[in-house]
Amino acid sequence: MLLTLINISFGIGEFFSTTFIILVILSICAYLYRISKKYQKSKYAISSLAIMLVLHLVVFPLLYTLMLKSNPNSFEFKTAIHDSQKQVVMNEWIDDSKDIPYQIKYLENIKSSNYTILNKSLKELEQLTFTENYIIHTDFSFNFPQRGNDLTATIYIFDRKGILKKKLHKIGSQIGLDSMKIGTVITQDINYLKNELNFYKVKKAELDKNNFWTYTTLLPYSASSLFTGNMSPLTPTANIFYTIHYIIIYCIGIGVFLHFLIRNLELIIRNRKS
Repeated sequence: MLLTLINISFGIGEFFSTTFIILVILSICAYLYRISKKYQKSKYAISSLAIMLVLHLVVFPLLYTLMLKSNPNSFEFKTAIHDSQKQVVMNEWIDDSKDIPYQIKYLENIKSSNYTILNKSLKELEQLTFTENYIIHTDFSFNFPQRGNDLTATIYIFDRKGILKKKLHKIGSQIGLDSMKIGTVITQDINYLKNELNFYKVKKAELDKNNFWTYTTLLPYSASSLFTGNMSPLTPTANIFYTIHYIIIYCIGIGVFLHFLIRNLELIIRNRKS
């Protein structure tokens, strides 16, 4: 399940939003299934409704997203939906990635122009340290809530005019942070940003291949396509699962609807008789 969520998400933020939405839906369905035991006459209808929601809002959208990840041409979307969603994802990509090369270059410049202090520990930098182009200072603070002796070291980098240009953060123990070198922190931050940049390059390549759908973006169209026709299967596999999906939904949905309709009619007739 975890690998599936990772495969259908772009980035850690998307992973958590996907997980959150799925957990909310599963919680609602579990609640419906649990309360179905309290209503013996509607037990099977309510439990069937819970199962239908799991299939319709979780299982099949996950399958469709995996299909689109494997083959972006598995489904056809209305042109306006396809182009609009791609533009939204492209704009997010531009906003998230545009500053990363600048940040890498800036940190590399700091590293190359301050080689004389790269071996200084963060503890030594608690006092203001002046270099040719920068003023560097480290501040230590306890994490909240405290977990053992974990601290956060914040490295402030100012220009010679005293304008804050960059903040770096490092979490660790008192001993570990005190002895950590400023050069190590900068190098680790550069490597992290390079990994981020590589991630966005991979994402851009996926966007160029029209691979931009995720579970959270696909869910509204998957859930409503029964009534709107916003998405249509193209490949044989997609057609098979799409057909199974809607046979199940129609059968369970009609069954649940008829059950509650008959129950209400019985109550109406009973009330009139009394």
